[in-house]
This record gives sequence, C-alpha cells and structure tokens, in this order.
Amino acid sequence: MQAELERILANRQIQTLLQPIFDCQQQSPLGYEALSRGPSDSPLHSPLELFFQAEQQGRLKEMELLCLQQALSCFVQQRLPGRLFVNLSPRVLLACQVPELVALTQTAGLSCQDLVIELTEHHPVNCWEDIQSQVALLKQAGFGVAIDDLGAGNSGLRLWSSLKPDFVKLDIYFTADLDKDLTKRQFVASLRDLAGNLGCAMILEGVEREEEYQCLRQLGIRYCQGYLLGKPAQRPGALFGARSDPAPSEQEVIHKVGQLAQSAPVLSPDLLCEQALQLFKQQSEYGCLPVLGKDDKPIGLLRRQSLLSHLAERFGHSLYAKAPVSRLMDTQPILVEAEQSLIQVSQQLVAKNSDEMDAWFVICQQGRYLGMGRIRELMRRLTDYKLQMARHANPLTLLPGNVPIQQALTRAIHRGRPFWLAYCDLNHFKPFNDVCGYDRGDQMIKLLARLLRKHFTQADTFIGHLGGDDFILLGEHGDWRSNLAQLQAEFHQLRICCYRQEDVRRGGIVGQDRDGQERQFPLVALAIGAVCWQPGLPLTQGQLSERLSQAKKQAKQQADHLWLETPQQTGICA
Repeated sequence: MQAELERILANRQIQTLLQPIFDCQQQSPLGYEALSRGPSDSPLHSPLELFFQAEQQGRLKEMELLCLQQALSCFVQQRLPGRLFVNLSPRVLLACQVPELVALTQTAGLSCQDLVIELTEHHPVNCWEDIQSQVALLKQAGFGVAIDDLGAGNSGLRLWSSLKPDFVKLDIYFTADLDKDLTKRQFVASLRDLAGNLGCAMILEGVEREEEYQCLRQLGIRYCQGYLLGKPAQRPGALFGARSDPAPSEQEVIHKVGQLAQSAPVLSPDLLCEQALQLFKQQSEYGCLPVLGKDDKPIGLLRRQSLLSHLAERFGHSLYAKAPVSRLMDTQPILVEAEQSLIQVSQQLVAKNSDEMDAWFVICQQGRYLGMGRIRELMRRLTDYKLQMARHANPLTLLPGNVPIQQALTRAIHRGRPFWLAYCDLNHFKPFNDVCGYDRGDQMIKLLARLLRKHFTQADTFIGHLGGDDFILLGEHGDWRSNLAQLQAEFHQLRICCYRQEDVRRGGIVGQDRDGQERQFPLVALAIGAVCWQPGLPLTQGQLSERLSQAKKQAKQQADHLWLETPQQTGICA
C-alpha cells in the first residue's frame, strides 16, 4: 500500500468528482462539492482507504492539498456556476498557512470568495482555540467555511458554536425517510431555526427520494444535496428538474399549520369496524383516524370513543363489528389546508365550536390528506408565538422591536431574494415632544404606526419599531416606492391633529435648540430613506444596516424628506 500511495502522489493520479449543491429557491446550483478518489483500478480507489493510508504514512497534508489543487483545476476548467466546496480535515488546516491556501486558490484562477472549505473530522477535536484562530484567518481572507456531516462522528454543536461557520451540512441520517419520521422533522426544524438565528445557512445532504425533497421544502430548507439532485461526476450534467413553485420562506413556513401534521394510520371506508378497533389498540395516542376515499381525499373521521360506544351497546358487537367504518364515521371532519396560518386555523376551529383541547383535525395538501393535527399543539404553538412577539414588541405601538427586526433582516438575507429596506424617522420630533408634551408625542408615534400598517398590508412586508420615532420596513414585492410616497403624504395631512391650535397657526412650535437658544421649529415631517439588497451584494448585515442609516440621514437633508436608492446604485429594485 505504501508503494501504491507513493505512485498516486508522484503522478498526481487523483480523480475529482463534482456533486451539485442545489438552491431550492433559485432552482439553480449554489455550487459543487469536490469528492476525491484514487485511480479506478487501484486498491486505493475508495476515499476511505485512500485517506486512511495517507494518514497512516504521515502524508495526509500532501494528499489533501493535492486533492484541493485537482478540485480547483477541474472546477475552473468546466466554468461551473456557484462556489466550490472542498474538504479539509482540521489537522491539515492547522498544518497549513492561510497564505498558502490563498496562493493555491488564486493560482487556479479563483478568488477566495469562490471557495468554501468544509471541515471534516472523524476523530475528537482537542485544539479548539487553534482551530478557531485558523478559521478566523480563513474568513478574513474571504474563504467560506462549512461544517460537514453535522450530527455524525465528532462534528457537533460545540464545533458549530465555536467556529461560527457560513454553512452547516446536516448528516444524511436526518434526511433518510424525513417525510415518514416526525421526530426527524422536528429535529431538522429546530436546527433550521438555530441556523437562522446564528446567521448560518443549512445544507441537507443525502436527498435521494422526491418525497424527501418535497418534505425539506415544506420545512423551509433552502439548500440540499443528494443523488436525486445530481450524482457525483467528473463532468456534472443537468440538474434535477426545476420546479415552478419556489420553496416557502422560513417566515412563511414557521407559522403554517402544515408544521403540525403527524403521520397516522389511514382507513378505507370499507374497512371493518373490528379491524379499526385493533388499529386503535395499536395506536393508543390517537383519538380518531382519518378515512380516505379516492385520490387520498379525506371523506370522514372515525372516533375511538364513538366506535367503542357503539360496540358496547346491547347487540353492538353483532351489529357493528363486521360493518364498514363508513357506517360509524363522522362525515364532517374539520379539514384545513397546510398553507393556512395558525391564526386562520384557530379562527376556523372557533367557528366550528371545537373547544375540546384533545380533539384532532385533518391537514390536507391541495385537498389530499397530509396528516393529523392536534388542537392542543396548535394552541401551544400559537401561544408561544404570541408570547414571543409580545416579549419583543414595542409597548406603545405593539410592533416588533429590535430583536425581531434583526431576525427578520437575517432571514431576508438568507432567503437570497431581492428585498428593500426603509428607515422612517420624524424630523424635529424632539422639540415637538418637549414643548407639546409626551402625550401628544405618543399620539404622533401611534399615528405613524397606524399609517404604516395601512399602507403596507402585503404579507411579505415586515414593520418594526426600533424605539422612539424610528421605524423599519422590510419587503420584497409591491409598489413600495409609491406606497412610501403615499404614506408620507397622508402623514403630512394628519399630523396637524397632534398639534395645538396656536402651533398650527404659527406653522411650527417655539422651543430651545441644542445650544439652549429659543427659535421656531417647523412642523414635524416624516423622513424616509430606503435601500435595496440583492443576492451576491457584498454587504454584511451590519454594513447593510449602516447603509440604511446613511439613507435616513440623506432623507433628512432633502427638501421633500425622501431619499430612495436608485436602481443604478444597486442594480435592482427598479
């Protein structure tokens, strides 16, 4: 084996296969992962055997850097879109100098921003501080960093929290039968939320079935990888067929009732009641089971208590044991669509007088059965959501405060779709507040909050209240420029109601400026500065916030108090 390894290294006989990493929203590749193999006729063809022998013979660094060079060359020659993901073990990363990796990348004709280094580890990591320092240097140089196979081996939450990677790749264990396993879906959803809060993108590996792909899309997972989407190949071919329906955003998914769907045994209408009774005994957690007709459409619900009551009647067993379940089923079950929000479903349940906390309802996907939902879980989710919103809401306007604003901005960036941001601020508000009193000041702030809700009713528009007279808007669609102008015009008309009559006649208020000098201040005006963001724009979240603050300052200096970033300044949001 030593001679064979020497031959491979000397002749640079590494095969590089490239596997696409798919962007479910853009229906295009995020990039490609490079997978290295030995020669096809070699006993070291298997990557496990190849890297094991390299490690045993003290030549792991040499082997991994050779694989890196070959991957860079293969990627550049084919002019593939997106970024190149390459694997390095932490021990080799520590043995390298970052300038050495920069030189290899640039020599191949790529920039550091085009390369994502995946950290792989199958042995315990002991040198945490050294790895953290090296990863920090990688990021400073412009490299992306990913943790591979999260949830397998030694790639765990400690590595994630310590290194703050740009990507985490979830182990294929979590993908296998994701559509059939409620526990796995809950784990993936929790990790998705954690990744979003940490400003990290999640990639789900090992997608091999259409059902798994559709399930991860319902969970709001944007990036995935697997044989269904494209097999590793020296020259990657066409990707898995694109879909016209984009994956829902995290904000859209997290409050949809489809998240509550639980798998349950389904009944056919001609199933015998005695057979259904056996199913209930095996599935003790369910108080009812759905009855499906043609095309998997729910036609009824068989309730455990109703079945037991009928069988317990005098001659009940003789009458009903051999009868089909269609005879005893509830023919008007509560049916909801998976895309409905928790609030919509709760209103529907109230309208049907469904006050039993342990009751169940049927969740459908375009009329077809998806799963069962429990009212108790629905109310718990709804209560948790309302408590979270209340905890971070501004007490005056009840709009989301600073924490939800930052979360909304993080989600918008990671969705990777163009969006716009607007900063609304009141000019000359402080002297107005000081002279006319805090009651009138609160009245004016509430007026602005009401107008914001009126003019931005789109479901994808986020309205936040930073505090005081500062508000933030974030949206993707709609005639937002026109809406901002209309908002400003209506505020200009209605602000008068907050002033005293003498102030209105005077056209302003008399108060002290910052130097303590008395002077007249004009009526409060609404200043709005807006900026745009698009995928690929080289701005961090902090830099984007800084640009928005500058836009607000520009707006305060304009005669019409309005400053909207032009398409020429960003290339988008025309």
